[in-house]
Amino acid sequence: MRERMVRRLIVVVAAAGLVAGCAPKLTTQQALVEEAFNACQPQGPSTKLEKVERDGKFTVIGREAEAQRVHECMVRFDQAERRDTRPPAPTVTTPPAVTTQPLAAGRLPGTWRGTLRLPPRAAGETEIASPATVRFTVVAGALRWTLSSGTGSAVAADGSAVVIDNELRMTGSVHGGAGRAAPANARPVGVRYAGTLVGDRLEVTGVTADQQVHMLSVRRVEP
Repeated sequence: MRERMVRRLIVVVAAAGLVAGCAPKLTTQQALVEEAFNACQPQGPSTKLEKVERDGKFTVIGREAEAQRVHECMVRFDQAERRDTRPPAPTVTTPPAVTTQPLAAGRLPGTWRGTLRLPPRAAGETEIASPATVRFTVVAGALRWTLSSGTGSAVAADGSAVVIDNELRMTGSVHGGAGRAAPANARPVGVRYAGTLVGDRLEVTGVTADQQVHMLSVRRVEP
């Protein structure tokens, strides 16, 4: 039986900042929405970006399950794309928000373990979930991180990290592909993550340069 049409989702995506002076054809908010949709649309091929207003409010339509996947991916993409200057977090059509905890860089060094999930990027793909270990260290006064995942499509990544306004921001490279089947000699792929401390868990979302979303949920296990 065909999936029921049509699911409409309307949200406001947090943009990187406000544009000063004369506005271009696309506002910062509209450009961010289009970038997020282009990255996430393969997760729901039937989904279309129906309307994008100048303030970032948009509507996506498509088969219900596919539209929902695209909507959730776009919200995660937006979180990973935030810059240092950003407007107040908007109200979005997501489940009730959980309370985040204050986060300081000094709380991060050590070993954190949990799960890495890779949502499907296109029809026919399935979500991949595997055990993951994240280690934070201080090298020459700078915070560094490494990520390794277990069985399935292994992920190995590393880079630098900072904490700004209680938000963890990690940049670096994924080695040997972005986590799905890739040639053994594949070149490193750039990745950016953004996350917060929720209770005793770090909840982190990232997007690679080839548009693979990474979703990390880890707890500290060693100092």
